[in-house]
Amino acid sequence: MRKFLMMAAALFAFAATAQAAEDKEADIRNALRGLNAMVPIVDVAPAAFPGLYQVTLKSGETLYTNETGSHFVVGDMFMVSETGGLVNLTEKAKNSERLELLASSDASDAIVFAADGEKKASVSVFTDVDCFYCRKLHKEIADINALGIEVRYLAFPRAGAGSPAHLTMDSIWCEEDPETRKALMTKAKKGESLPQASSSCDSPVLAQMNVGRKAGVTGTPALVLEDGTLVPGYVPAARLAEMLQLN
Repeated sequence: MRKFLMMAAALFAFAATAQAAEDKEADIRNALRGLNAMVPIVDVAPAAFPGLYQVTLKSGETLYTNETGSHFVVGDMFMVSETGGLVNLTEKAKNSERLELLASSDASDAIVFAADGEKKASVSVFTDVDCFYCRKLHKEIADINALGIEVRYLAFPRAGAGSPAHLTMDSIWCEEDPETRKALMTKAKKGESLPQASSSCDSPVLAQMNVGRKAGVTGTPALVLEDGTLVPGYVPAARLAEMLQLN
């Protein structure tokens, strides 16, 4: 009987703590309702720093509030590691969110340029076929693959829906055969014109672009490493291998 009462008390304490946390999160959302009307709040959760809550906005920005939401700051939170270095806790949280976003996208919709031989690392690249630096990166795709790095292309037409890049990328992604997709990607990045996609095609291009926006992509190319780190811009093959600690 005593053991049962102890277990019941522990469960009650846990439920009360969970309820208190939910109440605080609701208070914060209510206090920030004006902000939420402009930029929707995606998530409210306890921050790594005691007494603060981390608020993630739909825009991808992060802010930190007190327990009532009456005060907040915008920016990154850092922790001093045991070795004296600085750890960006805000960016680490975003890394996890990016990996979840990528996992929510259909893996079969990525255009994959496989590593030569043993795969040592994989990189997801949000790309635009008309982007100069995307084309520059693609010229090194063989060198990247030769280093054991798999490249997984995801669509991000910067000019948006209905743009020439969007329509060209529809033509690529509407092909069912993976090898044909790769060949068309290479042609498009050489500036060659492609046949128009069928109107009946259910293209994943805009859905992938939406994933990119949620992940914080604002330009192309944008590389997402295996730990979720977002690397904006062109990265030479040798430098990419260094970043992935393959050297």
